[in-house]
Amino acid sequence: MTPTTSSARVPAGALDGAPAAFGVAAAIVLLFNTALAWIKDAYDPLNNAMAALTGHHWITHGLTDLVVFLAVGGMLLWRGVQIDGTRLVVAVASAALIGGGGLALWFVLF
Repeated sequence: MTPTTSSARVPAGALDGAPAAFGVAAAIVLLFNTALAWIKDAYDPLNNAMAALTGHHWITHGLTDLVVFLAVGGMLLWRGVQIDGTRLVVAVASAALIGGGGLALWFVLF
């Protein structure tokens, strides 16, 4: 009898473990980053509070993104998320396009 490996449970073309968990987390954080930029630019007390924490609001913004990435990725890893590799690439690319477009539009309009 041989022990079951994680690759035996994963369908062909699917990812599991850290690549799946942190890949999905990256897509989520790309959208979170855009939302946080919109909110902190629209709400001065939050922008000022973030600037007071680390000396500049963008430093706090980046650290917040990192914490959310690690927390979401860790939670998804713990839950054993699986995702098709192609779907993950589409999700990350879509999130990057939506997030980047949202930021560009925000800074052009406001």
